[in-house]
Amino acid sequence: MSWLRWLLGGSLPPEARCAAPQDEMRGGAPAAVPGGEVHVRIASHGRRIVSIPELDMVGERTASADGRFVLVWHDRRWIDDEILQGRYLLIDGDRVIVDARMERPQDGKVANDGTFILNDWGGSDALSGTFHAFRADGSPILFRRFAANLLNNGLSDDGRLAVCQTCNAPGSPDSSILTVFDLEAGEVRAAWTAESGWASDYAFPEGGRRIRMIRRDRPDLDYSLDGDFLDRRLWLKDEVERGTLYVIRKALAEGEPTTGLSLDALRTGVARALADEDRRFIADAWRLLGEIEEADGDPAAALEAYEHALAANPKIGVAKRAAGLRKGLAS
Repeated sequence: MSWLRWLLGGSLPPEARCAAPQDEMRGGAPAAVPGGEVHVRIASHGRRIVSIPELDMVGERTASADGRFVLVWHDRRWIDDEILQGRYLLIDGDRVIVDARMERPQDGKVANDGTFILNDWGGSDALSGTFHAFRADGSPILFRRFAANLLNNGLSDDGRLAVCQTCNAPGSPDSSILTVFDLEAGEVRAAWTAESGWASDYAFPEGGRRIRMIRRDRPDLDYSLDGDFLDRRLWLKDEVERGTLYVIRKALAEGEPTTGLSLDALRTGVARALADEDRRFIADAWRLLGEIEEADGDPAAALEAYEHALAANPKIGVAKRAAGLRKGLAS
């Protein structure tokens, strides 16, 4: 039950909290900065790739919003048939303040106060990953292991909040969840499965009182820090207009008072799906249109839609409903 409470947005069970011994934290403490006071030059090679000649390092980079801090990292390397752990650097101006190792660092982010986060993809072939958060001196704030691959993460500009999202991992309690970290308190605040799916990036509007999921070619969507879907109606409207059948079905089941979407809006969404060049779901679209017409009290239109569905796929599951409508119309 503790895992269920956690998945629904409660606190983690004690055995899963971010309080493992230091020797269990892969990359948990920074290695010594070579040579003490090291000053470097960062040469850019495109938008994200940089090289640092003084440390013979090439990797990805990101910078804090105010431009003060730069975080650089690279994945593990094979040298002379030996696998070396990945490496990450935190640079303040031109001065290296953290130089440390991690198995497979990815998706670095750094805040204006130097707080930074990394996803560790780890060395296992199993679906797994570890989220890490560090202070500007490289000391760990927290970490969280997941029994799922990590997709991406986000960090507020002030370093108070962070999130990460996992990929699909069938059978795992960590599958497809978004986890919110309170870095001031050093703990997990909540975790849930985002109804809208995965984000490509994150923002923290209203002074960190919301999480904004930024999505490519889709409207941005806001959730509360505890997982309330604040922009659910916007999401439903957009997906219905795009002809997303499972969302149209969801909206039909919930009704207009909940979704704000009329049956005409749902019909328009199904029409978009029927016009799609991908014909794999044509029978599902016709069936859904029949259900909309039934909900609107038009048995003749419903029967016509069901007949189209059966013509596309005789096993679509509406033969008895179509027969009943046909009999009713003939009587």
